[in-house]
Amino acid sequence: MIPGPLDNSDSLQISRYLQERMINRVGIDVWIRNDSGLIRTDRDTCTHCDDILLLSRQLVSLHPGLSLTKYDLDEHSDRADSANINLPPSVVLRGSGKSIKLSGMFSGAIFPTLLDLIGFLSQGTSPLADEDLTLIQSISDPIRIEAMVTPFDPFSPHMIRLLGALATEIEFIELEIIELAQYPILAKQRNITEIPTIIINDKRFTGVWDLEPMINQIHKVITGDSEPTIREKIMSVPYISEEEAIERAREELARQQGNVGSNTGENTSPGGLIIPN
Repeated sequence: MIPGPLDNSDSLQISRYLQERMINRVGIDVWIRNDSGLIRTDRDTCTHCDDILLLSRQLVSLHPGLSLTKYDLDEHSDRADSANINLPPSVVLRGSGKSIKLSGMFSGAIFPTLLDLIGFLSQGTSPLADEDLTLIQSISDPIRIEAMVTPFDPFSPHMIRLLGALATEIEFIELEIIELAQYPILAKQRNITEIPTIIINDKRFTGVWDLEPMINQIHKVITGDSEPTIREKIMSVPYISEEEAIERAREELARQQGNVGSNTGENTSPGGLIIPN
């Protein structure tokens, strides 16, 4: 077995999950950087570059339709520039003539969404119905969407699946999902204080979205309509970094005096990945 965060039980579940969903091949490009160890104030250290590479190698070993290509941001700088890769670690999923870029470490509650995106791209389609997409199906201009998410909130998994489905269905949507807990310097530079934050062609929106208002907002942005789409509620949580989340978890554990709390019914691997049943 290839070493990594997945144990034998995790690997078996994921293998079955992929067997049920994959039809066509999906390529996984992994971009890392070997940081010198010097602390820089202008960019975040690639804390989980080795972890994401190990995880990707394990995933590829679980299905013959998956392939892995490793790149180094410094060694392949020209290719990185042309592909607009600037945040290590980054993973680019490619399938059915489409691609989705994910930056950061997809662990915890957002790990299953990585598997869902692989399934969407392998099938070349998503669970979204054509009639739901009518308003934006005729798009011919590129739409760049960035989604700032974390593994610690209840809204990010929904947004990753929704935007991943849209990027699978709509040819001109260029999607980057940034797991922002890994990038506190970037969060400060871009003044991200709430999660999820969605940026559509440089227009910023905070909070979770359902399908219909999301499509309406995309349409408004591309048609130059500056009026925001009305949502019943704008739900978000304050941004916290991975370091802050770990410290809070330690404090809570100390408060409970070793009581780990009730079982949520989810399967969590030793590496902190939540595995879909």
